[in-house]
Amino acid sequence: MQTMVFTGRLAADPQISDDFGKAVFRLLEQRGVDGAGKPRLVGVNCVSWSKGLNEKVIARGLAQGCEAVVVGAFIDTSYATRDGQERTAKELVVNRLTVLDWAEDREAHAADTRAAA
Repeated sequence: MQTMVFTGRLAADPQISDDFGKAVFRLLEQRGVDGAGKPRLVGVNCVSWSKGLNEKVIARGLAQGCEAVVVGAFIDTSYATRDGQERTAKELVVNRLTVLDWAEDREAHAADTRAAA
């Protein structure tokens, strides 16, 4: 199994189960530019099964736009579409997560800015 490292920003707020047993988020990473000179974005779906990580880090520290480094391994998952078709997708199962831009820090900075105004 290969270990992959992605650094990017969350496309949306993470989806976390009520019991913190599963967290899912999409990480977007810029990988150069395309032939037209536009930024080339690569997206990867990440899933964490670590209850402690989900509750203490992902739920508290990640939100849309936050930057993170995710280390993990790709797995293939199967699912059924709404019309009943079977599909497969790749997910990056999180082994390690480093938050570079904490959501709590952004909220505190925004509150400080509002208070100073």
